Amino acid sequence: MGFRSTLINTGKLILKCTLVTAPLWGFPIFCANNILAYAGSDYVGAIWINDLTQTKQSKYYSTLVIGDSTANSAYLPEVLSDDTVNLALAGSSPVDGYYTLENYLNNNKAPKDIFVSYMDYHLDDDSFTWNVSNYIHKFTLEQNEEIYKAIEKYSDLSVAALTTDNDYETEVKKYLYYSPQIYSYSVFQAIDGKRYKSNTAAYEDVNIRLGRYCQITNNQYEPEGIMGYSTFNVSPLQEYYYKRILNLCEKKHIAVHMVKLPLSTDAGFIDDYETEVTDYYDELLEDYDDADFYWFHTTYEHEFFSDAYHMNNHGSFRFSRELLEQYPDVFEDSVDDYSRARMLAIDADIAGENYMGELTKRIDNKPFTLIFLDSTGNLSDFYYMSVGYNDKDVQWLDVEDNNSYALWFLSGDGAAFPDNIQVTTSDNSVAVTIGEEVTYLTPADGPGIRFCVIDNKNKSIVCTRQSVWDVEKGFRDIY
Repeated sequence: MGFRSTLINTGKLILKCTLVTAPLWGFPIFCANNILAYAGSDYVGAIWINDLTQTKQSKYYSTLVIGDSTANSAYLPEVLSDDTVNLALAGSSPVDGYYTLENYLNNNKAPKDIFVSYMDYHLDDDSFTWNVSNYIHKFTLEQNEEIYKAIEKYSDLSVAALTTDNDYETEVKKYLYYSPQIYSYSVFQAIDGKRYKSNTAAYEDVNIRLGRYCQITNNQYEPEGIMGYSTFNVSPLQEYYYKRILNLCEKKHIAVHMVKLPLSTDAGFIDDYETEVTDYYDELLEDYDDADFYWFHTTYEHEFFSDAYHMNNHGSFRFSRELLEQYPDVFEDSVDDYSRARMLAIDADIAGENYMGELTKRIDNKPFTLIFLDSTGNLSDFYYMSVGYNDKDVQWLDVEDNNSYALWFLSGDGAAFPDNIQVTTSDNSVAVTIGEEVTYLTPADGPGIRFCVIDNKNKSIVCTRQSVWDVEKGFRDIY
């Protein structure tokens, strides 16, 4: 056999081996580079947070939030400042929070402040997001080794209980190398491509909201009785990681604000619970000069919650505004700085709003314009009585050749009506145009208003809604 024939046969053998082994090396490469194509929808928020913490950001964030889902739902970066990001992770504990912070600091400049909030059950229990975090490759081998040693030393939790086959080291490596045993089911379930489309949209929404993804809803909690809180306890494992968070922040000169979030009015504090909470944090923080604890002791009405623990959109909006008042020095430099990115997050909040009074609070002192088509015949009086906010009132909008419609506008920041918004009328509707975007206002379905919200910073139409006048509620509900 000649040299040429040998070379050809060798090439064929290499090609066959490559094709035969392609699934072995191709599968992990696909998984490593296409996680949104196959991951479950409940992983998207964690993926976004992991992406942000594992890479260097072009923007400097002076304030971080870490915590569990109650913190993720409560803190609104768009309300707090232009340089706040919410890195709280659903289902997490101080174990996860420490590594979220460590990963962020490994790639980014240290923030000035960090807010830390965990619900009691994530402090008392030793569970955390080990599977989720390894699935999205949050933990390194070294971090997994640290976790193993910490559990062995501080917890009654069996390390093997974290895994599916009772072998911690093997399970870690399966995640590390994208073992088909773990990832194949998700990949095959997503083969139609629908998961990638929905995950990409959800990822973009988390990106717009700067990390917030939990309980974005107006649903209201209906308590069935009193929920008693009788004992406050932090497990040795969680306390160990609490202290690691504090030590890391002290090393990086980060001010730590540990915040106990408001609870619903159905919460009842029994026996020595309140004393146990304050005594614990007093002792925990006594050796740290730049750390404080604040308990939002005032309970919120149940309509500000979506369940017993998580605030809904209205609750998080209320809490974030109260946080601004409690920590004015933290947010003083950027509380009124509304960048285009920050405005997009506020746009998302407004588009999901269902109460007119809350909507007017959200636009207050911000570059928004509302245009109303009135079918009540006396909007200026009705508006003032029911939703007027912060001494702002609707103004008549004079439109050329308009003989059919009562048009009004409201400026969020008190500015004049913008020149780049065109309003024209026809027999059937009112057209509102800004740039290439257009929406049409038609009379409301009853005595009321049809209106659109315009973001003047991004020069875009946020939404078009209506509200029907109710003698008892006024202009309350938005449809």
